[in-house]
Amino acid sequence: MKIGIDAGGTLLKIVYIEDRERRFEKRPSSEIDSLIGELNRDHTEDEIFLTGGKAEYMDEKLEPPTRLSIEFDATYRGLSRLMEEQGVSLGRFVYLNVGTGTSFHQADGSGQKRVGGSGVGGGTLIGLSSLLTGVDSYEDIVRLAAQGNRDKIDLQVHHIYAGRPTPIPGDITASNFGRILMDDLPNLSDADKLQAVIGLIAETVTVVGISLAEGFDTKDIVFIGSTLLNNGVMTEIIGRYAGLKGVNPHIIENGEYSGALGAVL
Repeated sequence: MKIGIDAGGTLLKIVYIEDRERRFEKRPSSEIDSLIGELNRDHTEDEIFLTGGKAEYMDEKLEPPTRLSIEFDATYRGLSRLMEEQGVSLGRFVYLNVGTGTSFHQADGSGQKRVGGSGVGGGTLIGLSSLLTGVDSYEDIVRLAAQGNRDKIDLQVHHIYAGRPTPIPGDITASNFGRILMDDLPNLSDADKLQAVIGLIAETVTVVGISLAEGFDTKDIVFIGSTLLNNGVMTEIIGRYAGLKGVNPHIIENGEYSGALGAVL
């Protein structure tokens, strides 16, 4: 068996490959020592491939032989394979890895280049959600957010123009969290607040991605990362914002495992 591990700041993304069959798994990074113990006990005959910020720590603790890959290179290799398998053929594109933070890359036939990053990502989602509502489980956040309405929280262009013609689409957000009035606070549900947090993250990373795509002369943006998993609110916002700019968003299934898969490849 071959085991690829992307040891990140928030999650451990793992892919098990045996006889051309793949199994994906993720665990909190807080369980890294437990995973190391399991690998040392049960997988001494397997090949282990590591990437990510905590890869060197794992390498020092693991008894089976390991191979390390540079994180950005591994992610691109894994992403390229997943895109090929899913029939997403793009010659030139930008991709966003929305993990704990967000990493921005430009890619073409010759490879990838990291062109920037943002501290806005999944860590922001968990942290702000916890501060505002006390909800700190990713699964609970995305479930509740789907039931919310951020209209009383986010100031949109049509709110400013009050029914008059707008020079840009009226449903564009003018200011995230910019519409909150003190007398509205008791009427805001946790679901509303959580949807607004996701809106802040989705719009921020998408707007940056659109700017990078324009500078790279492409209309295609690929999105990967654990923050997208089962996150219908986020993917809907990404699609709408990208569409306003005539950009094509591509959300890759199992994209959060690109690094783990690429470490093996």
